[in-house]
Amino acid sequence: MIGEGCFKIPSDDYHADPCPEPSMSRGTVVDLLNVPARAFYNHPRLNPQPKEEKDESKFDLGSAAHDLLLEGGKKIFVVTGFDSWKKDAAQEARAAAREVGKIPLLQKQFDLASAMTKAAKAEIRQCEELGIQDLPSEGRAEMTYIFNDEGTWERCLVDWASNDETIILDYKTTKVSAHPSRFSRHIGDMQYHIQHAWYRRVVQGVTKKRAKFVWIAQEEEPPYLCSFMGIDPMHADMAEQQVESAVKIWRRCTETGVWPGYPRRICYASATPWSLAEWEAKRQEINDSLGIAEPTANEQLDAAGL
Repeated sequence: MIGEGCFKIPSDDYHADPCPEPSMSRGTVVDLLNVPARAFYNHPRLNPQPKEEKDESKFDLGSAAHDLLLEGGKKIFVVTGFDSWKKDAAQEARAAAREVGKIPLLQKQFDLASAMTKAAKAEIRQCEELGIQDLPSEGRAEMTYIFNDEGTWERCLVDWASNDETIILDYKTTKVSAHPSRFSRHIGDMQYHIQHAWYRRVVQGVTKKRAKFVWIAQEEEPPYLCSFMGIDPMHADMAEQQVESAVKIWRRCTETGVWPGYPRRICYASATPWSLAEWEAKRQEINDSLGIAEPTANEQLDAAGL
């Protein structure tokens, strides 16, 4: 177990929760805002479960590019002399690499990830607002921040933070468009705004500095275009309110030992305004086709005795 501060630890140790007591992570915040019972079930310390086996048969370009861009490919092992994993020797080399925590790649896969990384570095250098020319020398990658907020342990694993800890970068790859308008919707769909607020909160708790958070979104198809995304003040304020609410829920649940699920009552679905309007238009269309005249407002009042 480790205490408050900034550390370089293996990702498996981070996800197992290395804090002195069960701690909150970004995933915990998302679960708590959904339903506390899920937060309890998914927490590695509150509800320990056997580690799930990962399906590593599929080449993950995003993981390879992530390691190359942020850590110089330290986790990558290139298996040469094969065009595929079909041969026994290739499969044995791949298994051996995984046994020691490496990402096994064929040469052609490594070349693809390298091309993607080269494009990302060039785009980062051209973003004047970031002011970053060289990630390794200007910051640290894959750092764990742990903050004790009045007895509530909070943690996050940051892709990259500048040496002065005033900029946080989070690198995400996408198989679809990384255009800002498209990725903006993705931020909402995936609740990335929670990550924005949570990371800034934990890093500030440790460093006493308010960092700027930026996503680098990169397409996995040539020419591997990137966009740089933040969220506006109103969106950021909403995210911070959500995080504060999640912390309150966590404290209540850990104090009482009660992690509520969904309501224990019958709930009723309401028709949306647009579905009502759509049906009204359809009903009128049906009546017109059948030659049925709708009663006027006065006729409806008369029928009601008004």
